[in-house]
Amino acid sequence: MARLITGEPHPFGHFVIFADGVEREEIPRRIEPLTTLDVPAGVFFPGAVTESVAKCVEELGFEPHGAMPAMAADISALTRPELPEGYAFARVGRGGASDDWARGLATGYEIPIGLAELFAPNTIGGGDGRDASVRCYAIRNAGGKVVCTSMLFLADGVGGIYCVSTVPEERGRGLGAYATVQPLREAHEMGYRVGVLQSSPQGHSVYRRAGFVDVGEVPMFVRIPGAGM
Repeated sequence: MARLITGEPHPFGHFVIFADGVEREEIPRRIEPLTTLDVPAGVFFPGAVTESVAKCVEELGFEPHGAMPAMAADISALTRPELPEGYAFARVGRGGASDDWARGLATGYEIPIGLAELFAPNTIGGGDGRDASVRCYAIRNAGGKVVCTSMLFLADGVGGIYCVSTVPEERGRGLGAYATVQPLREAHEMGYRVGVLQSSPQGHSVYRRAGFVDVGEVPMFVRIPGAGM
């Protein structure tokens, strides 16, 4: 189980992620800190939940909010999208580059900048070290602005892709696909064979075309204080 409470006004700023096989009796105790907040909060599960678990979460004030597809791929079988002319892809370190990455993520995800900064190299570390398990990447346009972001998390022999975002005016150009596949190609060179991610509805078809397949789902429950009252 992991819990995050940031104070930022967005469900991704306050959430609990449960592990497989969580006992129903554990849920109220784990979620309770979120129920006292006056900002949106979320609860996530790594797979389909039973009716009993869903009812327990709903009784605590959280409403079902669909499920994100969980996807996986053999990295060697992924397509090789090309980066459009005029754009540059690079790994992001700390300092000003981290700030640029956070602004790109905030714009692409439409989340508060304070929340985006929590996932940037200045906060999580990693930077551009060769042994870093967390690596952030950015695509900049010809003017130097970060217009697409991604993050690679290496653990247990698997490369996980997160924080794939593209600013609205740059969508539909294949930037997200490139920012997804290229970090995994680097992971493959380090011996990783499998890539995983959780997809948004908008990105699902992009990931399928790249070579990912559905392997499960991540059910979401959201609490918005004052909603429906």
